[in-house]
Amino acid sequence: MKICFPIILLTIMTLLSCKTGMKGYVKYQTFDEYRLEGVGNPNIKCPYVFVKKEFDTIFVIKSNERKKVITYINRGNYWYSKSIIEVKPPSFAFGRQYKLDMTPTVYEKFIYNDTVIEYRYQYHHQYKKTENGYLIDSLKRTNRGIFVHTKKDCIILSIQYNDIKNYDDPFKEIKEFVTNYKEIFPLYSPGYQPRCFSMYEKQIKGNVFSVYEVDGINRKFVKSKKMNSLGEFDNKGMLMWW
Repeated sequence: MKICFPIILLTIMTLLSCKTGMKGYVKYQTFDEYRLEGVGNPNIKCPYVFVKKEFDTIFVIKSNERKKVITYINRGNYWYSKSIIEVKPPSFAFGRQYKLDMTPTVYEKFIYNDTVIEYRYQYHHQYKKTENGYLIDSLKRTNRGIFVHTKKDCIILSIQYNDIKNYDDPFKEIKEFVTNYKEIFPLYSPGYQPRCFSMYEKQIKGNVFSVYEVDGINRKFVKSKKMNSLGEFDNKGMLMWW
């Protein structure tokens, strides 16, 4: 009987990654991003997380993504985290569209009162016409929305490209939108809306995470996903499944 050496090696590496600890970190089953604390210890299954707390910073590493450190910084009224998600272009992409697909999406998180606010945006290439064709001239920032998460629900605010003006410290503007969203944004309806909000309900049964869209008294199923041992903290540390 032939034994495939690469498969054996991969199995050994996976087992070692689940058993090896990290200096200065405490091992937990997962990380509660709403309360900013590790959850589940002992009887830990793989994958799990390593958590290290310092005076004003929390570091989190997943056992299956050890090269990536998720950092949360205390800024007084809230905790802040930033992630840059590289976009892999599809195989059929070419020319200008290929270059647009290569721009990453940025996630800035503001966490307080058991609430996680995600501000998403992306940079798009701007082009300048030359004698030899079009060349990239600059990058333009495009808002992707504000996502307000609690453990039970999520509100998505669709904002315009110029709604956020203070790029260096957008928390004050974002909090204003979140606090007064019903006065500022109409409820989503089919058709073009430069600004709107939509509401979703989260439901966890066993290891299945489900999302329902809520429109007044109506409740419509959107999507469900089977979770691993990291629970909702899976999916690259973000709280959105769709």
